[in-house]
Amino acid sequence: MKKRLILTLILLLSLTLAACNNNDNNTRDSSQQEGNSSGEYAEIGSGANRVKFPKDLKKGIVFATYDRGDTHEDIYVNNKEAIEAVQNGEEMPSGTVITLVGYEDGKLDQYLVMEKHTGWGSRYSPEERNGDWEFQHFTPDREVANDNIGRCFSCHANQERDDYMNSMDQMKEFDLEEVAKSKNSSTETQTAAMGWKVNATSAHHNGSKDTHIEESRLIDDEEKDGIVKDLLLTMYLQQYKN
Repeated sequence: MKKRLILTLILLLSLTLAACNNNDNNTRDSSQQEGNSSGEYAEIGSGANRVKFPKDLKKGIVFATYDRGDTHEDIYVNNKEAIEAVQNGEEMPSGTVITLVGYEDGKLDQYLVMEKHTGWGSRYSPEERNGDWEFQHFTPDREVANDNIGRCFSCHANQERDDYMNSMDQMKEFDLEEVAKSKNSSTETQTAAMGWKVNATSAHHNGSKDTHIEESRLIDDEEKDGIVKDLLLTMYLQQYKN
């Protein structure tokens, strides 16, 4: 009787241990599938072809510059929302593009572009990816350079706390108000220049000194709009006659 009881206990213990082992294996398999559904990760940098040369580069904001000997670098970001996010303690949004424009001895040397989109980093292993950033290297002719993009990941890997960007401090300190003032100043300068052309054209057509003096006075925005429209109409009529 005792032997039968002991055998029964041993059998139950064996079944219990086997069930625990199966659960552990299932848990590990499930964990691996959650990290990568395909079971394999892509080679680091293999998604660089996703990054295209930024068409509106010059419309971006230069938030940092560096000078090292004969090397000069301008760092652009494609929108102010990225700067605002950083200054509010948030991650840069999907769609952010950072571009380094490098010059050597005063001549354009290269473009280094990093672009962020949600989910881009999932193709790489957690140990190698730089969040959701991809990188690309372009020549002065804006062609893809023959380069090992994996080096970009290695260079930025130690900046994880700064969203993998090497110029985070400069972006945090950047004054967006200066950009707004600069744009307003540029608009005013263009308007003033256009106003001078309007005045000159009006004086020429009317042949009157008094008219020139009258048109040269300070005018409000509504009057400016009217003058610009008149000028455009005059230019159109001149081209039509010719």
